[in-house]
Amino acid sequence: MKRLPLALIAVTALSGSALAADLPARIYTKAQPQVAVAPSWTGFYVFGGGGGGMWNADSNEAINNSSSNTRDQRLGGHGAFGTVGAGYDWQFARSWVAGAFADGMFGSLSGSLSDPLQTEATGTEKLRTTWAVGARLGYLVAPNVLSSVNAGYTGSAWSGTTMFSATVVDASIPIDTTPSFHRDGWFVGGGVENSLNIFGVTAPGWFMKTEYRAAYFGRVTLPETAVNGNPVADILTFKPWSQTVSTSLVYRFNSGGPTVLAADQPAYAKAASPIVTPSWTGFYLFGGGGGGIWDADSNLVGLGIGNETNNQRLGGDGWFATAGAGYDWQFAGSLVAGVFADGMFGAIKGSLSDPFDHSEGTEKLRTTWAAGARFGYLVAPNVLSYVNAGYTSSEWSGVSFSRLVDGGSTGGATPSFHRDGWFVGGGVESSLNIFGISAPGWTMKTEYRAAYFDRISLPETNPQRSIVTFQPTVQTVSTSLVYRFNSDGRAASKY
Repeated sequence: MKRLPLALIAVTALSGSALAADLPARIYTKAQPQVAVAPSWTGFYVFGGGGGGMWNADSNEAINNSSSNTRDQRLGGHGAFGTVGAGYDWQFARSWVAGAFADGMFGSLSGSLSDPLQTEATGTEKLRTTWAVGARLGYLVAPNVLSSVNAGYTGSAWSGTTMFSATVVDASIPIDTTPSFHRDGWFVGGGVENSLNIFGVTAPGWFMKTEYRAAYFGRVTLPETAVNGNPVADILTFKPWSQTVSTSLVYRFNSGGPTVLAADQPAYAKAASPIVTPSWTGFYLFGGGGGGIWDADSNLVGLGIGNETNNQRLGGDGWFATAGAGYDWQFAGSLVAGVFADGMFGAIKGSLSDPFDHSEGTEKLRTTWAAGARFGYLVAPNVLSYVNAGYTSSEWSGVSFSRLVDGGSTGGATPSFHRDGWFVGGGVESSLNIFGISAPGWTMKTEYRAAYFDRISLPETNPQRSIVTFQPTVQTVSTSLVYRFNSDGRAASKY
C-alpha cells in the first residue's frame, strides 16, 4: 500500500511532462485527484495452513450388573493439525462481507479415555479429523483487513482405544478396547484476514487469516470389548468439545479491486491535504474477558504399596475476566514493540482423579498473571497484528475427592498450589471504528495465548496415602477494550 502513493505521483509527473510538451508555454493545471485501489472481497477463494488445539470430554461409566453410572470426570487432549478449505464471499454496503465456506482439519489431538472402576485402565483417544461447513459475517476495519464471526455444522472422526492397566507394574498388558467413532455437532468462532503486505512486499491475490473455533459434539456410548480372555467390561460414555486456533494462507481469485476516483472530486482538484495517522507509541490500559481450556498429565504413586500409575490426561474449561497495562513503541513506520503485564481471574475447572481409590475431585485454575513483550506489524495504519511471549504464574484450588459411583466423600484431599511457567501467543488490535463511529483513544484487541507449567507433586492427605502429580497446559482466547493515552497521532502527507 505504501508504494501506491509513489506510483501515483510518478504517473502524475509523467502525465504532466507529456502535456507540457504538447501545449503552449505557461499553461498550468492543478493536481490530479486522488485515486484508490481497494481490494475486492467478492469472489471465490481457497486456503491452507495449520494450527493447534485442545479438547475436553465429560466421560462416565455405566456398570453392567446394575443401573448405576459413575459421575462424569473430565478428560483432555491436545495436538497440532493441518487445514485446507474453500469459500465464497460477497462484499456489500462498502464495508460488510458475508460468505459461505467448507474446510477440513487433519492431525492428531491426543488425550485419554479411562475405565475408572473395574480395571483401573486408561488408553489414548485421538481426534483425527474434523470437517465443517458454515457461514461468516464480517466488517472491514480497514479496506484490506476483515474481522469476522462464523458458525455452522461440523463432523469429527475419533480413534479407537486400547486400554492398559493404570499401574506401571503391568502397564504393557492390554485389557479392553473401545471402537473408533464419529460425532457430529456445531461450531462457532471468528477471525481476522488481511492482504499479504509485509515490510512493503505485496503479493496480489494473497491474504492471511487467523481463526479461532470452538466445536461442540453430542455424547456417544462406547462398548468395551475384552482382550486376552478378560471379562467383558462396562460401557463408557464420551462427550467432547474442542478449541482450535489456525493460521492459513488464502488465495482470492478476484481480489484486484477497481481503480476509482475519490468521491465528490472534480476532474481537477487541489493537492490532498495532510491526514492524521494513529500513533501506537505510549502507555495503555485494557480490560475484558474470555474463555479457556486446560489439560494436564497426571499420575499417582500409592504410598506403602509401591505402585505408580501411568499418565492420564485430564481436562478443564471455563471463563475469566482480564485486566492489564503496557507500553508500546512504534518505529520504522510500521513496526511496533512493547512490554505489558496482565492478570486473569475466573474458574477454569476440571478433574483431578485417584485411580486407585476410584475417586475424583474438581480442580480449578483460579488466577494467572503474566509479564511479557510483544512485537507487531501494522497491516493497516489502524490495525496491529502481533506475537507475544513471556513469564506467567498460576494459582490452583485444592481438591476434595469423592467416590465416582455414589459421590460420597473418601476423606482424601490435595492442597491448593501455584505453578510458574512461560507463555506464547498473538493477536490483533484495531482502532474502535465501527459503522463509521469512531472513539478516539480506544482500540479493541483479541488475543490467543498458550501457557506451559511444570509438573508438581500433590500429597493426598487424611491420611497421606498417595501422591498425585499434575502438569498443566492452558489455552485461552480473550477480547479486551484498550485505552491509549497518546493515540491522537501525527499529521502526515497522504502522498
